Amino acid sequence: MAALAHRPQIQRQHRPLPGGQRQRDLFLVDLMAEARPEIVRELPMRSAAALGERRFTAWRGRSGRRYVASVFAVADEHALGFTDAVLLAVSPDRRILAARESGPFGIEAALTRWRDAVALAGASEIHVHLLAEDGISRRAALLDLMPEV
Repeated sequence: MAALAHRPQIQRQHRPLPGGQRQRDLFLVDLMAEARPEIVRELPMRSAAALGERRFTAWRGRSGRRYVASVFAVADEHALGFTDAVLLAVSPDRRILAARESGPFGIEAALTRWRDAVALAGASEIHVHLLAEDGISRRAALLDLMPEV
């Protein structure tokens, strides 16, 4: 059992990106954050690093679980068009300001009011997590990712 608990340290190397740039330190393992799993943080996806636009990202919840999300501008109507999704309002400094479930019917009026409120609070993006399969999984993701008050 002790062998399962041991995690070997992986030495990561920078890979060149188009234009001669190197991957940023954002993609290195953040040892301080690993030591403090109660911190919710964004982990940009390495597989999408070479793309010119940021369409996907991942968040690490307080539990240590990873949540992949699609990225939308706060004004983009498509962000509110998903049913049974977890919606995260994200500030320009990469903090989650608010989180909610879109619901099974995606009630447009309530979601639009929520989007307007988070935009006034400073959100610049809405991240949509679609991989939570049922209501229990979505509620667990919300509790794991919601900002502490």
